[in-house]
Amino acid sequence: MSEITNETVASIEATLASVERALERLRAGTYRQCQVCAGPIDESDLVANPLLSNCPEHPELG
Repeated sequence: MSEITNETVASIEATLASVERALERLRAGTYRQCQVCAGPIDESDLVANPLLSNCPEHPELG
């Protein structure tokens, strides 16, 4: 069995935080809007990565 490393825990925590932010945007009605310019995020992009928060013109900042 593999040992769980600090890096693995950090990665899981970061993913969970991204999921929580996406759920908040969904509840607020802003899920399909870029967090930088408020422009639309294409549905095909969200199907590929449901955790996207920015449009292609504004790559993820963190």
